[in-house]
Amino acid sequence: MKRSRVKLAGLGLAILAGTANGAGGDWNPPQPSRVVPVTSREPQGLPPELVAQNEPPLVWFPAPSRLHPPTPAPGANANAQSPVMQASQSPPVEEPRTFVPPPPLRQPKVSQLPAVPPIPPAVDHGSPWDKIPPRPMPIPIAPPNELSPPTKLPDPEVPLALPPHPDELPVAPAGLMMPLGTPVPGLHGRFGSKPINLSRDYPSLAELHDWPFRHALANGYDTTLPAPQRGFVQAEYLMWWASALNIPILATTNTQGGFGFIGEPGTVPLLGPGEFIGPFRNGFRVRGGWWSESGCGLDGSFFLLGRKTATSTITSDEYPTIGRPIFAPNPGPGGLPIGEFVESVAFPGIITGVLTVQAESVIWGFDANIRNCLWNRCDSRASWFVGFRNVNLNESITITENITVVGNASNVPGTVDITSDPIGTMVVVQDRFATRNSFYGGQMGVTFERDYGRFTFDTRASLAFGVTHQELAIDGYQIRTRPGMPPMSFTGGLLAAGPNLGTFTRDQFSVLPELTFNVGYRLSPSLKAYVGYNVMYWNNVIRPGDQIDGVVDLTFVPNAPNVPPSGLNRPQPLFKQSDMWMTGVQFGMEWRW
Repeated sequence: MKRSRVKLAGLGLAILAGTANGAGGDWNPPQPSRVVPVTSREPQGLPPELVAQNEPPLVWFPAPSRLHPPTPAPGANANAQSPVMQASQSPPVEEPRTFVPPPPLRQPKVSQLPAVPPIPPAVDHGSPWDKIPPRPMPIPIAPPNELSPPTKLPDPEVPLALPPHPDELPVAPAGLMMPLGTPVPGLHGRFGSKPINLSRDYPSLAELHDWPFRHALANGYDTTLPAPQRGFVQAEYLMWWASALNIPILATTNTQGGFGFIGEPGTVPLLGPGEFIGPFRNGFRVRGGWWSESGCGLDGSFFLLGRKTATSTITSDEYPTIGRPIFAPNPGPGGLPIGEFVESVAFPGIITGVLTVQAESVIWGFDANIRNCLWNRCDSRASWFVGFRNVNLNESITITENITVVGNASNVPGTVDITSDPIGTMVVVQDRFATRNSFYGGQMGVTFERDYGRFTFDTRASLAFGVTHQELAIDGYQIRTRPGMPPMSFTGGLLAAGPNLGTFTRDQFSVLPELTFNVGYRLSPSLKAYVGYNVMYWNNVIRPGDQIDGVVDLTFVPNAPNVPPSGLNRPQPLFKQSDMWMTGVQFGMEWRW
């Protein structure tokens, strides 16, 4: 027992001496605080809270350094050797030290510890941590405008790991690190995401194409954005006025019992002279174009003023006397020209009838141009163009008589064989005058556009030179059906008879200028609504009412009175020229991309 006690005492002295020597200085009694000083060689990456523990720290026993022997205690022999030196009389060879990692530390089961004041680094003469590269400590980022939450220690059940080996990948930047307990955006867990919903998470087709109405109404319009200039298309509704279609006197009546000769007392015109188809027209126009990167482009347009018709019907129930006036150059009694003459459509007691006049008109055209940009600034654009222009005007007038013989004219004084047909005979007489004008020519012009915020002003001016191909078609016939006999057909009516029957053509030089003004409002950088005014002039056109020749040799008229010829080759195709104006307002939309 005594020997065992001596051995235990010696072991305690050896441990005490080794501890004092490992400290590199005199041995001092333990301090009241249980906090172990942290040197500058402490493992990098461990938070300070893990160094100062409320539980007893682990004690290391490094071997004393040969270069710095321990200082002998007061009163001890300076030549005396330490127990380690006595174990080996010869100087031992320094062996490389091997680092043995300590067992993982357990976090104390406390939710929060007070902050530890900084401790000045102590001098260390060797530590296994020397071979571990330093690693920056992650810095918690506090939410903006809020106080940083107190730092929480890791879960006590998770062991603290030592710094990674130098071959391992580096940790994430400090800006991406978040301390435990910091709220992370997400609906399902810290790092989760909301489920996919096509109608909510993906844009609609209108959003992908940036629908201008939605963009303009919801987000407003940024006037600093330049309008796209590569391609455009325009659609316009036209409210235009064109030169009216006029007719000469085609029907008369007499209020004093006469036949309706022009100049006869009581003669009143029923149809003409003057306007038969009014000037107002409805239509549309489309225009499109494309710009290249070189500043040149192409554009073209098509417009149509819809077919407009007019019909006038006169019956013997309204006017017992209806006549179609002409001038007959044939010699009459005494060798003098007959002069003013009428073909009766209705006369009391002899014939009844209906006179119908129909007319129609349509205007359409197109152009194709090569454009070249003069300038393209942020608020204004200008260009010039050259191209081809075509405009067409098609019109016609048809005059139809439907006559029924109801009496005998032999006892009517002043008549010239008003009818030689028996009672019950039905007669149809028709004259038709149709004109076609087609302009073909080259044009040149300029365009200009100016932006005032969302409002825009643009103008287009062009001048075309070319040829108007004029075509005049005149046709007439008579169909007489006597009681008990088949219908008999005759070539020629009244105003369309003899020399003017057929189709005639002529080419005339024409000019066709056009000017357009538009004021618009941009609903978006791509879509614009506008209203404008347009004026167009076209000279040297023929209209059907102007091609009616009122001088008729009765020898060319089927079933006319038996009179000598006049020697005049009348009626003739007149080709009377006139001018055509088209002007009005348009309401349009423009799309650019």
